[in-house]
Amino acid sequence: MQKISPYKRFLSYFYPVRIHTASGSNNPVLELYLYRGRWQLATIDALYSDGNKYTPLVRAFKEVKTKLQGVKKILVLGTGLGSAVQIFHSMGYKAQFTLVDNDAVILKWAMELMNEQLLSDITPVCADAKTFITDNKETCDMLIVDIFQGRVVPGFVTGNNFLQECRRHINTGGIFIMNYIAIREAEWANVKRSIDQVFPTVKVLNKGLNRIIIATV
Repeated sequence: MQKISPYKRFLSYFYPVRIHTASGSNNPVLELYLYRGRWQLATIDALYSDGNKYTPLVRAFKEVKTKLQGVKKILVLGTGLGSAVQIFHSMGYKAQFTLVDNDAVILKWAMELMNEQLLSDITPVCADAKTFITDNKETCDMLIVDIFQGRVVPGFVTGNNFLQECRRHINTGGIFIMNYIAIREAEWANVKRSIDQVFPTVKVLNKGLNRIIIATV
């Protein structure tokens, strides 16, 4: 990753400064911004990461804060730039993370930009989430799904098979978190029903179009 000039760092405290543009292995346009000391990852129509200010995960972690002390292994499907790691650490907790993303460029940026003190807690995996969750046998205390194509959640993410596999990977008493954008209310109603059929206890936090789903096992 290129060195950032003091001038660009100064400007970034007033507005997002684009640092790098690339074509990812699964995203035709990826843009890396610096804004107020935080790295942001964006595509043409979506913001995928915002350091430790990434709202969906900030809200989710605060909602389950009383349980975070017991969370020691976290699986993240759809990593962005590793906001889950940064937020969890900023709240004073420590865990082992497996970060899964099907875009090699995103995963590379996430690891390059991560605080070096956190790297030993992270296992990066470049893989398709659907394949990974089927083939992988390890369990975790928290599973986070933050998978998008632009602003759209791929259909397999809310399918019964994928959700059942997610539940199978979570230890008893563990936590499932999903970030979803409800573009059509009727579609969201179907998604909610699918999640309710798999997880015994489900809570939804609303923020604009975002639906932050928190379930327990």
